[in-house]
Amino acid sequence: MKKKAQYLRFVITYNLILLIPFLIINICTFNLFKKHQYEKVTDEAKMTFERQDDFLKQQMSVIRNFSDECRFNKIYNELYWDTPNVYLDIEDDLKEQEDKIPFVDGIYLYDKENEIVLSSVGVFSEELFFDKICQTKTEIFERAEKLRGEVTACRATVQGENKDGILFVTAIRTWTPQGEEIKYLLFPVRNQKINFQFAETEEDKIFLTDQGNVLYTTEDWNEESDWEKGLKKALSDKNYYTWQKEMECGFKYIRMISKERITNSLNIYLRGYAIWVLCSLTIGVMLACFFSKIRYESYKKLILHNEKLEEERNELRTESCLYELLQKEVQPQDELWNKCLESKIYINRKYKFFVVLPDHIPENKGYYEWFGQQMNKYSISTAYQIEIVEDMLIYLVCTDEPARELEKKIATLAKGNVQVGIGDLTTDVSKLRQSYQQAKERRNKLPGNKGRNSYPERELMSLKEAVKDGDSTRAILLLDEISDYMKDTDVTIVTGILWDVSRIFGIDRNKVLGEKGRANIAINDFCKQFLEDMKKKVELATKPIQEKASGYRKRDIVDVLSYVHEHYLDDNFSVKGMSAYFETSVSNLSHFFKKNMEVTISQYVEQIKLERAKEMFKAVIRKFLKLQKLCVMLTVQYLLKCLKSMKA
Repeated sequence: MKKKAQYLRFVITYNLILLIPFLIINICTFNLFKKHQYEKVTDEAKMTFERQDDFLKQQMSVIRNFSDECRFNKIYNELYWDTPNVYLDIEDDLKEQEDKIPFVDGIYLYDKENEIVLSSVGVFSEELFFDKICQTKTEIFERAEKLRGEVTACRATVQGENKDGILFVTAIRTWTPQGEEIKYLLFPVRNQKINFQFAETEEDKIFLTDQGNVLYTTEDWNEESDWEKGLKKALSDKNYYTWQKEMECGFKYIRMISKERITNSLNIYLRGYAIWVLCSLTIGVMLACFFSKIRYESYKKLILHNEKLEEERNELRTESCLYELLQKEVQPQDELWNKCLESKIYINRKYKFFVVLPDHIPENKGYYEWFGQQMNKYSISTAYQIEIVEDMLIYLVCTDEPARELEKKIATLAKGNVQVGIGDLTTDVSKLRQSYQQAKERRNKLPGNKGRNSYPERELMSLKEAVKDGDSTRAILLLDEISDYMKDTDVTIVTGILWDVSRIFGIDRNKVLGEKGRANIAINDFCKQFLEDMKKKVELATKPIQEKASGYRKRDIVDVLSYVHEHYLDDNFSVKGMSAYFETSVSNLSHFFKKNMEVTISQYVEQIKLERAKEMFKAVIRKFLKLQKLCVMLTVQYLLKCLKSMKA
C-alpha cells in the first residue's frame, strides 16, 4: 500500500512538473494573442480618429472660410447698407451657405448690440432665440471674441426632436456708422448628425471636449448632470483602455475601448487554440502516464543508490573516527570531538568503555546478537563496532544508563563462556584509549587465549590486508598493536615479525640487515625503530594521494585557461583529457572552472570558437573589400584606356 501511494505521488509530481512548461507556453501565447488584439484595436482607433479628425477639420475650415467672407462682405457691414434694418440679403446668403454646409442644422448671425438674431427664415429677438430655438451658455461669446476668428464650441439644446447638440461659434468684426462692432456666427449641430460620424460600437465610449468642457459623448447623460465630473469618473474606470488625442481642429478626442470587447474578440482565436491545447494535454498526460513507470523505476533506483552511498559514507566516517579515537587522545570541544558528534558517535554521553570480542567462533553468534541488542536496546545506549585485527571485534559503548544497570550488564557479559575483555567505565573522554588498552589486556589474560609471547599472526595478516587496500589509518593502528607485542617477546619472534613486516612493505631483507648492522643496537630496539619508520612511510604515502586528488587547487585558473586556448582546436580535446592532464577528476575540474569563470568549460570553448569565427569573418571581409577596390581601380584604368583609344 505504501509503495502504491509512493508511486501515485511520484506520477502526479512527475506529470505536474511536465505540465509547468506547457502551462507557461499557453499563458505566454494567450498574452501574445491579447497584445496582438489590443494593437489591432488601437490601430483601428487611430485610423478612425484620423478619419474623424479630417472630417471635423474640413467642417471647421468651411466655417472659418465663411466667417472670413462675412467679414469682407458689405451686406454684413451696416456702414455700406443702402437701406438700414433690411436683412433680406443676409437671409438669402445664410440660406445659400446652409445648402453648402449640410453638416450644420442652420446658420445664424447674432447681433448683440441690436439684440437680434438673423437667420435664413427671418429675424428673431435675442430672448426668443436663446429661450426657445437654441439654449446655450452666454460665456461662449466672450470666449469666441477672445479667440479672434477661431471657432469655439459648447453644448446646446436645439429646437425640435433630438434636442441635444453642439453650438459652434465664431466672432466677426463688422463696420457700422458708429464704428467697429462684433457679431457672432452661430452653427448649431444636433448630436444625431455627429453620431453618424463618431459612434462606433455600443461598448466604446467617445468624448469630444473643448478646453475641458465636454461637447459630445456617446453616454446617455441628461443636461442637468455634471458632464465634466462624469468624464473624470469614466476616465478612472479600469475596465476600459483609454486613448486620447488632440485634433488639429482644436478639439480633444477621447475614446475608451472596453477590455471585455478585446477579450471577446479573442474567442475566434481561442476556440481553435483551446481544442489544440486539450488534444495536446490529453495526449501528453497519456504519454506521461505511460512513461511514468519507467521514470519511477529509474527514480527509485537512484534514491536507493543514494541511500546506499550515504550509508557507506556514514559508515566510513564512523570507522575513521573510531580509528582516530584508538590512535589519539580526544579532549572536549576539540576537532576530533566535533567530528565524532557529526558522525553520530555520542562521546558526550556520561559513560564510555571498550569491549573486545572474538569473531571466529560460530557457536557464539547468538551471544554477539544478544550483546548488540543489550547495548542498543534504548536510545540512551549505543555500541559502535570496528574490526582492526582479523576475527576480533572491538565495540565502543557510549551510554547515559545508570552505573548499576551497566554493572549488571557487564557482570552478565563476564559470566558467559565467551572470551571477552571489558575496559573500565570512564566519564573522562581523554581516557578512552586507556579503556581500550584495559579491554585488550583483560582479554589476553583470559584462559585459553594466546599470551604476549605468541606470534601475532592475525595482526600481521590484517596489516598485509590494510597495506594492500591502502587503508593507512588501520595500518598505523596495526603497527602499534604489533609494536606492543614485541615488548616482552623473545628474539626469535621479534626477528620473525621484522622479516614479515619488511616483506609486507616490499623491503629487501639484505637492506634491513645492512641497516641493522649500521645501527649497532639490539634487535628489539631496531625492530621498534623499523616499525616507527614504516608508520612514517604509510603517513607519507597518503599525502601524495591527497595532493593528487586536489592538485587542480594548487594551480591557477590561468593555467587551465592557457591549456584550453592551446588545445581547444585539437580533434581529441575533451574535459576528460584535461582532467587527466591536471591529475584530478572531471567533476572537480568542472566545478573549479565554473566557480572561477561562472560558465562551464563547454560554454567557454563555444565562446572562444565564436570569437575566432568572428575574427576570421572580419578578415575575409577586409580581404574582400581590398579586392573590390582593386577591381574598381583596374576597371577605371581600363575605361580610361578605352576612351583614349576612341579619341585617337
